[in-house]
Amino acid sequence: MSKVYFTDLRTGSKGNIYSKIRALFERAEFAKLISKNEFVAIKTHFGEYGNIAFIPAQVIRVFVDIVNALGGKPFVTDTNTLYRGSRSNAIDHLKNASLHGFTMECVGAPVIIADGLNGNDYRVIPYKGKHYGELKIASAIYEAHSVIMVSHVKGHELYGFGGALKNVAMGCVPPSGKQTIHSEFKPKVKESECQSCGKCIVKCPADAIVFNANKKAQINQNICIGCGECIVVCPYAAIPVVWKTSAKPLHERTAEYIKGIMDTKPHKWIFFNFMINISPDCDCFPWNDAPVVQNIGIAASHDPVALDKACADMINNATILEGSRHFEYKGEQNVINKIAGSKDWQYLFECCEKEGIGVRDYELISL
Repeated sequence: MSKVYFTDLRTGSKGNIYSKIRALFERAEFAKLISKNEFVAIKTHFGEYGNIAFIPAQVIRVFVDIVNALGGKPFVTDTNTLYRGSRSNAIDHLKNASLHGFTMECVGAPVIIADGLNGNDYRVIPYKGKHYGELKIASAIYEAHSVIMVSHVKGHELYGFGGALKNVAMGCVPPSGKQTIHSEFKPKVKESECQSCGKCIVKCPADAIVFNANKKAQINQNICIGCGECIVVCPYAAIPVVWKTSAKPLHERTAEYIKGIMDTKPHKWIFFNFMINISPDCDCFPWNDAPVVQNIGIAASHDPVALDKACADMINNATILEGSRHFEYKGEQNVINKIAGSKDWQYLFECCEKEGIGVRDYELISL
Protein backbone atom coordinates (compact mmCIF):
# COMPACT_ATOMS: atom_id res chain seq x y z
CA MET A 1 0.00 0.00 0.00
CA SER A 2 1.35 3.42 -0.97
CA LYS A 3 0.86 6.72 0.80
CA VAL A 4 -0.94 9.55 -0.97
CA TYR A 5 -0.83 12.98 0.68
CA PHE A 6 -3.73 15.35 0.13
CA THR A 7 -4.73 18.91 0.89
CA ASP A 8 -7.97 20.64 -0.02
CA LEU A 9 -8.06 24.14 -1.47
CA ARG A 10 -9.40 25.97 1.57
CA THR A 11 -7.11 28.87 2.43
CA GLY A 12 -7.04 31.85 4.74
CA SER A 13 -4.81 34.02 6.86
CA LYS A 14 -2.86 30.98 8.08
CA GLY A 15 -1.82 29.83 4.63
CA ASN A 16 -2.37 29.90 0.86
CA ILE A 17 -2.00 27.42 -1.99
CA TYR A 18 1.75 27.97 -2.11
CA SER A 19 2.20 27.10 1.55
CA LYS A 20 0.02 24.02 1.06
CA ILE A 21 2.28 22.81 -1.74
CA ARG A 22 5.28 23.27 0.53
CA ALA A 23 3.51 21.36 3.31
CA LEU A 24 2.83 18.43 0.98
CA PHE A 25 6.44 18.46 -0.19
CA GLU A 26 7.66 18.36 3.40
CA ARG A 27 5.21 15.73 4.63
CA ALA A 28 6.10 13.36 1.78
CA GLU A 29 9.81 13.89 2.52
CA PHE A 30 10.52 14.65 -1.13
CA ALA A 31 13.59 16.70 -0.19
CA LYS A 32 15.49 13.42 0.21
CA LEU A 33 15.21 12.90 -3.56
CA ILE A 34 16.97 16.15 -4.51
CA SER A 35 20.71 16.60 -4.07
CA LYS A 36 22.92 19.66 -4.35
CA ASN A 37 23.89 20.66 -7.91
CA GLU A 38 21.70 17.98 -9.48
CA PHE A 39 19.56 18.81 -12.52
CA VAL A 40 15.88 18.71 -11.58
CA ALA A 41 13.29 18.64 -14.35
CA ILE A 42 9.96 20.16 -13.37
CA LYS A 43 7.69 18.57 -15.94
CA THR A 44 4.37 20.27 -16.54
CA HIS A 45 2.05 21.16 -19.43
CA PHE A 46 2.24 24.66 -20.90
CA GLY A 47 -1.31 24.45 -22.28
CA GLU A 48 -2.32 24.67 -25.92
CA TYR A 49 -3.07 28.26 -27.00
CA GLY A 50 -6.74 28.91 -26.26
CA ASN A 51 -6.78 26.54 -23.28
CA ILE A 52 -6.62 28.11 -19.81
CA ALA A 53 -7.17 25.03 -17.62
CA PHE A 54 -3.45 24.22 -17.26
CA ILE A 55 -1.60 24.71 -13.97
CA PRO A 56 -0.53 28.38 -13.75
CA ALA A 57 3.11 29.38 -14.06
CA GLN A 58 2.98 31.05 -10.64
CA VAL A 59 2.28 27.64 -9.10
CA ILE A 60 5.24 26.09 -10.92
CA ARG A 61 7.41 28.84 -9.42
CA VAL A 62 6.83 27.32 -5.99
CA PHE A 63 8.51 24.08 -7.07
CA VAL A 64 11.41 26.02 -8.58
CA ASP A 65 11.92 27.90 -5.32
CA ILE A 66 11.84 24.65 -3.33
CA VAL A 67 14.48 23.05 -5.55
CA ASN A 68 16.68 26.14 -5.42
CA ALA A 69 16.51 26.15 -1.63
CA LEU A 70 17.68 22.53 -1.62
CA GLY A 71 20.66 23.36 -3.80
CA GLY A 72 19.36 21.70 -6.96
CA LYS A 73 19.41 23.14 -10.47
CA PRO A 74 15.78 23.28 -11.65
CA PHE A 75 14.42 23.74 -15.15
CA VAL A 76 10.81 23.77 -16.32
CA THR A 77 10.07 21.54 -19.26
CA ASP A 78 7.69 19.82 -21.64
CA THR A 79 8.04 17.96 -24.94
CA ASN A 80 6.83 18.77 -28.44
CA THR A 81 3.49 17.43 -29.58
CA LEU A 82 2.78 14.83 -32.24
CA TYR A 83 -0.16 16.79 -33.60
CA ARG A 84 0.31 20.16 -35.23
CA GLY A 85 -0.64 23.11 -33.05
CA SER A 86 1.04 25.78 -30.96
CA ARG A 87 3.50 23.30 -29.38
CA SER A 88 4.71 21.09 -32.25
CA ASN A 89 8.22 22.57 -32.41
CA ALA A 90 10.42 24.34 -29.88
CA ILE A 91 10.05 27.82 -31.44
CA ASP A 92 6.25 27.83 -31.38
CA HIS A 93 6.24 25.90 -28.12
CA LEU A 94 8.35 28.49 -26.30
CA LYS A 95 6.31 31.35 -27.75
CA ASN A 96 3.16 29.66 -26.48
CA ALA A 97 4.76 28.97 -23.10
CA SER A 98 5.70 32.64 -22.82
CA LEU A 99 2.13 33.72 -23.61
CA HIS A 100 1.01 31.53 -20.72
CA GLY A 101 3.54 32.95 -18.29
CA PHE A 102 6.21 30.25 -18.48
CA THR A 103 9.26 32.47 -18.73
CA MET A 104 12.50 32.72 -16.77
CA GLU A 105 11.20 35.92 -15.18
CA CYS A 106 7.98 34.30 -13.95
CA VAL A 107 8.97 30.76 -13.00
CA GLY A 108 12.51 31.63 -11.90
CA ALA A 109 14.23 28.89 -13.92
CA PRO A 110 15.11 28.15 -17.54
CA VAL A 111 12.24 26.89 -19.68
CA ILE A 112 13.50 24.06 -21.89
CA ILE A 113 11.76 22.00 -24.55
CA ALA A 114 13.04 18.58 -23.57
CA ASP A 115 13.19 16.98 -27.02
CA GLY A 116 14.75 19.86 -28.93
CA LEU A 117 13.88 22.04 -31.88
CA ASN A 118 11.88 19.54 -33.94
CA GLY A 119 11.38 16.73 -31.45
CA ASN A 120 14.46 14.90 -32.66
CA ASP A 121 16.59 15.30 -29.53
CA TYR A 122 16.10 12.06 -27.65
CA ARG A 123 17.89 9.01 -26.25
CA VAL A 124 17.10 5.45 -27.27
CA ILE A 125 17.21 2.91 -24.46
CA PRO A 126 16.76 -0.87 -24.61
CA TYR A 127 13.59 -2.33 -23.14
CA LYS A 128 12.38 -5.92 -22.95
CA GLY A 129 8.61 -5.82 -23.13
CA LYS A 130 5.62 -7.26 -24.92
CA HIS A 131 5.39 -4.32 -27.31
CA TYR A 132 8.84 -2.70 -27.32
CA GLY A 133 12.46 -3.63 -27.70
CA GLU A 134 13.59 -0.06 -27.26
CA LEU A 135 12.14 3.26 -26.09
CA LYS A 136 12.74 6.90 -26.96
CA ILE A 137 13.10 9.42 -24.12
CA ALA A 138 13.47 13.20 -24.50
CA SER A 139 17.11 14.06 -23.84
CA ALA A 140 16.52 16.69 -21.15
CA ILE A 141 14.34 14.25 -19.20
CA TYR A 142 16.93 11.53 -19.60
CA GLU A 143 19.79 13.80 -18.51
CA ALA A 144 17.95 15.13 -15.45
CA HIS A 145 18.91 13.54 -12.14
CA SER A 146 15.39 13.77 -10.75
CA VAL A 147 11.95 14.77 -12.01
CA ILE A 148 9.02 16.57 -10.40
CA MET A 149 5.86 15.69 -12.35
CA VAL A 150 3.28 18.43 -11.88
CA SER A 151 0.11 17.14 -13.52
CA HIS A 152 -3.32 18.61 -14.15
CA VAL A 153 -5.99 15.97 -13.58
CA LYS A 154 -8.77 15.91 -16.18
CA GLY A 155 -10.61 13.68 -18.60
CA HIS A 156 -8.99 12.50 -21.79
CA GLU A 157 -10.36 11.75 -25.24
CA LEU A 158 -8.27 8.58 -25.64
CA TYR A 159 -7.44 7.36 -22.13
CA GLY A 160 -10.61 8.54 -20.41
CA PHE A 161 -8.56 9.85 -17.46
CA GLY A 162 -5.41 11.94 -17.48
CA GLY A 163 -3.08 12.37 -14.53
CA ALA A 164 0.49 11.57 -13.50
CA LEU A 165 0.79 8.34 -15.49
CA LYS A 166 -0.17 9.88 -18.78
CA ASN A 167 2.10 12.86 -18.05
CA VAL A 168 5.07 10.50 -17.76
CA ALA A 169 4.28 8.43 -20.84
CA MET A 170 3.28 11.17 -23.28
CA GLY A 171 5.05 14.08 -21.65
CA CYS A 172 8.56 12.63 -21.52
CA VAL A 173 8.93 11.26 -25.04
CA PRO A 174 9.48 12.82 -28.48
CA PRO A 175 6.70 12.91 -31.10
CA SER A 176 7.93 9.75 -32.80
CA GLY A 177 7.69 7.94 -29.47
CA LYS A 178 4.20 9.32 -28.93
CA GLN A 179 3.20 7.93 -32.31
CA THR A 180 4.24 4.38 -31.41
CA ILE A 181 2.33 4.58 -28.12
CA HIS A 182 -0.81 5.80 -29.83
CA SER A 183 -1.00 3.25 -32.56
CA GLU A 184 0.24 -0.06 -33.84
CA PHE A 185 -0.79 0.98 -37.34
CA LYS A 186 1.78 2.34 -39.79
CA PRO A 187 1.54 5.81 -41.40
CA LYS A 188 0.66 6.42 -45.03
CA VAL A 189 1.30 9.39 -47.29
CA LYS A 190 -1.63 11.53 -48.38
CA GLU A 191 -0.38 11.94 -51.94
CA SER A 192 -2.50 15.01 -52.73
CA GLU A 193 -0.71 16.92 -49.94
CA CYS A 194 2.84 15.73 -50.67
CA GLN A 195 5.11 18.48 -52.05
CA SER A 196 7.98 16.12 -52.91
CA CYS A 197 10.40 17.82 -50.52
CA GLY A 198 12.05 14.52 -49.60
CA LYS A 199 12.47 15.30 -45.91
CA CYS A 200 10.70 12.11 -44.89
CA ILE A 201 12.97 10.06 -47.14
CA VAL A 202 16.07 11.55 -45.54
CA LYS A 203 14.74 11.06 -42.03
CA CYS A 204 13.36 7.51 -42.32
CA PRO A 205 15.62 5.21 -40.23
CA ALA A 206 14.39 2.10 -42.08
CA ASP A 207 14.76 3.48 -45.63
CA ALA A 208 11.12 2.62 -46.13
CA ILE A 209 10.19 5.77 -48.09
CA VAL A 210 10.84 6.47 -51.78
CA PHE A 211 9.37 8.67 -54.50
CA ASN A 212 6.84 6.88 -56.66
CA ALA A 213 6.24 7.40 -60.39
CA ASN A 214 4.30 10.58 -59.59
CA LYS A 215 7.27 12.01 -57.67
CA LYS A 216 5.32 11.65 -54.44
CA ALA A 217 6.59 10.01 -51.27
CA GLN A 218 5.42 6.46 -50.71
CA ILE A 219 5.93 4.30 -47.61
CA ASN A 220 6.72 0.63 -48.02
CA GLN A 221 4.51 -0.94 -45.35
CA ASN A 222 6.61 -4.12 -45.33
CA ILE A 223 9.73 -2.19 -44.33
CA CYS A 224 8.19 0.57 -42.18
CA ILE A 225 8.90 0.14 -38.47
CA GLY A 226 6.16 2.53 -37.37
CA CYS A 227 8.55 4.95 -35.65
CA GLY A 228 6.60 8.06 -36.67
CA GLU A 229 9.65 10.14 -37.62
CA CYS A 230 8.17 10.92 -41.05
CA ILE A 231 5.03 12.35 -39.46
CA VAL A 232 7.13 14.71 -37.37
CA VAL A 233 9.41 16.02 -40.13
CA CYS A 234 6.81 16.49 -42.89
CA PRO A 235 6.18 20.27 -43.12
CA TYR A 236 3.00 19.86 -45.20
CA ALA A 237 0.99 17.46 -43.01
CA ALA A 238 1.06 14.98 -45.89
CA ILE A 239 1.60 12.05 -43.53
CA PRO A 240 -1.30 12.22 -41.06
CA VAL A 241 -1.05 11.09 -37.47
CA VAL A 242 -2.41 7.57 -37.07
CA TRP A 243 -4.68 7.74 -34.04
CA LYS A 244 -6.50 4.47 -34.60
CA THR A 245 -5.83 1.89 -31.92
CA SER A 246 -7.59 -0.44 -29.53
CA ALA A 247 -7.73 0.36 -25.84
CA LYS A 248 -5.87 -2.51 -24.22
CA PRO A 249 -2.71 -2.39 -26.38
CA LEU A 250 -2.66 1.39 -25.91
CA HIS A 251 -2.59 1.04 -22.13
CA GLU A 252 -0.05 -1.78 -22.29
CA ARG A 253 2.30 0.27 -24.48
CA THR A 254 1.82 3.27 -22.21
CA ALA A 255 2.71 1.22 -19.13
CA GLU A 256 5.87 -0.11 -20.79
CA TYR A 257 6.96 3.43 -21.62
CA ILE A 258 6.30 4.63 -18.07
CA LYS A 259 8.30 1.73 -16.64
CA GLY A 260 11.23 2.32 -18.99
CA ILE A 261 11.31 6.07 -18.37
CA MET A 262 11.11 5.78 -14.59
CA ASP A 263 13.78 3.08 -14.51
CA THR A 264 16.32 5.58 -15.92
CA LYS A 265 16.36 7.27 -12.50
CA PRO A 266 14.95 4.94 -9.82
CA HIS A 267 13.49 6.55 -6.68
CA LYS A 268 14.07 10.04 -8.07
CA TRP A 269 10.49 10.84 -9.09
CA ILE A 270 8.14 13.25 -7.33
CA PHE A 271 4.47 13.38 -8.29
CA PHE A 272 1.95 16.17 -7.71
CA ASN A 273 -1.61 16.04 -9.08
CA PHE A 274 -3.75 19.18 -9.17
CA MET A 275 -7.49 18.53 -9.15
CA ILE A 276 -8.56 21.98 -10.31
CA ASN A 277 -10.48 23.05 -13.42
CA ILE A 278 -11.26 19.38 -14.03
CA SER A 279 -12.28 19.57 -17.67
CA PRO A 280 -13.55 16.57 -19.66
CA ASP A 281 -10.78 16.92 -22.27
CA CYS A 282 -7.01 17.08 -22.37
CA ASP A 283 -5.15 20.41 -22.12
CA CYS A 284 -3.78 19.74 -25.62
CA PHE A 285 -6.99 21.09 -27.14
CA PRO A 286 -7.09 24.83 -27.97
CA TRP A 287 -10.05 25.16 -25.60
CA ASN A 288 -11.21 23.86 -22.24
CA ASP A 289 -14.79 22.95 -21.52
CA ALA A 290 -16.53 23.85 -18.26
CA PRO A 291 -15.27 21.88 -15.23
CA VAL A 292 -17.16 18.63 -14.64
CA VAL A 293 -16.84 18.72 -10.84
CA GLN A 294 -15.74 21.31 -8.30
CA ASN A 295 -12.09 22.01 -7.53
CA ILE A 296 -11.02 19.29 -5.11
CA GLY A 297 -7.42 19.83 -4.05
CA ILE A 298 -3.81 18.81 -4.50
CA ALA A 299 -2.41 15.31 -3.99
CA ALA A 300 1.19 14.07 -3.96
CA SER A 301 2.94 10.72 -3.77
CA HIS A 302 6.07 8.75 -4.61
CA ASP A 303 3.77 6.29 -6.42
CA PRO A 304 2.02 7.56 -9.59
CA VAL A 305 -0.37 4.59 -9.75
CA ALA A 306 -1.67 5.11 -6.21
CA LEU A 307 -1.79 8.86 -6.81
CA ASP A 308 -3.90 8.63 -9.96
CA LYS A 309 -6.18 6.03 -8.37
CA ALA A 310 -6.74 8.25 -5.32
CA CYS A 311 -7.51 11.26 -7.49
CA ALA A 312 -9.92 9.23 -9.62
CA ASP A 313 -11.71 8.05 -6.49
CA MET A 314 -12.07 11.61 -5.20
CA ILE A 315 -13.45 12.80 -8.52
CA ASN A 316 -15.89 9.88 -8.63
CA ASN A 317 -17.18 10.88 -5.19
CA ALA A 318 -17.74 14.49 -6.27
CA THR A 319 -20.96 15.98 -7.61
CA ILE A 320 -21.20 16.77 -11.32
CA LEU A 321 -21.59 20.51 -11.77
CA GLU A 322 -24.57 22.17 -13.39
CA GLY A 323 -23.69 23.55 -16.79
CA SER A 324 -20.99 20.96 -17.46
CA ARG A 325 -21.02 18.55 -20.38
CA HIS A 326 -22.13 15.64 -18.21
CA PHE A 327 -24.64 17.38 -15.93
CA GLU A 328 -27.38 14.94 -16.98
CA TYR A 329 -25.61 12.33 -14.82
CA LYS A 330 -25.80 14.48 -11.66
CA GLY A 331 -26.15 12.34 -8.57
CA GLU A 332 -24.57 9.25 -10.08
CA GLN A 333 -21.31 7.84 -8.79
CA ASN A 334 -18.27 7.12 -10.99
CA VAL A 335 -18.07 10.47 -12.71
CA ILE A 336 -15.05 9.38 -14.77
CA ASN A 337 -17.06 6.59 -16.36
CA LYS A 338 -19.39 9.28 -17.69
CA ILE A 339 -16.46 11.31 -19.01
CA ALA A 340 -14.70 8.27 -20.48
CA GLY A 341 -17.75 6.68 -22.04
CA SER A 342 -16.85 3.19 -23.28
CA LYS A 343 -13.12 3.59 -22.57
CA ASP A 344 -11.70 1.20 -19.96
CA TRP A 345 -9.74 3.96 -18.22
CA GLN A 346 -8.78 1.79 -15.23
CA TYR A 347 -6.93 -0.78 -17.32
CA LEU A 348 -3.87 1.50 -17.35
CA PHE A 349 -3.67 1.24 -13.55
CA GLU A 350 -3.74 -2.55 -13.83
CA CYS A 351 -1.03 -2.56 -16.52
CA CYS A 352 1.21 -0.24 -14.51
CA GLU A 353 0.81 -2.38 -11.43
CA LYS A 354 1.82 -5.47 -13.41
CA GLU A 355 4.90 -3.62 -14.68
CA GLY A 356 5.95 -2.89 -11.10
CA ILE A 357 5.49 0.87 -11.40
CA GLY A 358 3.26 1.16 -8.34
CA VAL A 359 0.15 -0.21 -6.67
CA ARG A 360 -3.52 0.68 -6.69
CA ASP A 361 -3.96 0.27 -2.94
CA TYR A 362 -3.30 3.50 -1.08
CA GLU A 363 -3.56 5.23 2.25
CA LEU A 364 -4.88 8.77 1.94
CA ILE A 365 -3.21 11.13 4.39
CA SER A 366 -4.91 14.52 4.64
CA LEU A 367 -2.96 17.51 5.85
